[in-house]
Amino acid sequence: MSKKDTSVQSWSSGSTPIRVLMADPDASLPPVYREPLLREGIDLETAVNGLDCVARLRERVPDVLVLEPHMPWGGGDGVLAIMGEVPRFASIPVMVLTSCHDPHVLNRVASFPISDYQLKPIAPDRLAKRLRSLLAHPRLRFTLAEQTGRLECEIARRTGGRVRNLRVETVGGRVIVRGCSDSHHVRQLALAAVREAFETSESQCNRIEMAIEVA
Repeated sequence: MSKKDTSVQSWSSGSTPIRVLMADPDASLPPVYREPLLREGIDLETAVNGLDCVARLRERVPDVLVLEPHMPWGGGDGVLAIMGEVPRFASIPVMVLTSCHDPHVLNRVASFPISDYQLKPIAPDRLAKRLRSLLAHPRLRFTLAEQTGRLECEIARRTGGRVRNLRVETVGGRVIVRGCSDSHHVRQLALAAVREAFETSESQCNRIEMAIEVA
């Protein structure tokens, strides 16, 4: 039996596979994720731009949408706006998976109901785990340890991507923000982004440590 046959059998013998639509112009992503996700019971479909994503949604409603906001022909915000107007699309959990630090792009999608934020790159096994969590709890306020991706995106959005090598860690109820910047003002913006994120979250943190080095 081929590797592909084994993968198909692993999920077809159990529950119905999770249908995931990944909308991203990066053609290198599907080959990285398709087979590992299939082995985890996740059937991956792809779209390369905003118009293509909407067309795919209309052809077959996915269980989860993985969205890169920075896309041609409509962008992530255009897709989300259309989804909000169509009842059968409005309930689809959306994960923003992005390498974009452009605050204008991130601001445009921030006003829509997003279930999860993750920064690229993300390992296939971690992506599979996050997708299953979204399907089980599409509007879940994630625990402190699970919010690192969301916090990184919020910091990138607020600072305009001016924190280099940005990384958020959680240790014993503490949030530690690491990276480098050329401005103390950017450091303060990062702190404000984390505080605001927790104001709208059910999660609690004992302390926020800004380990951002200012050159």
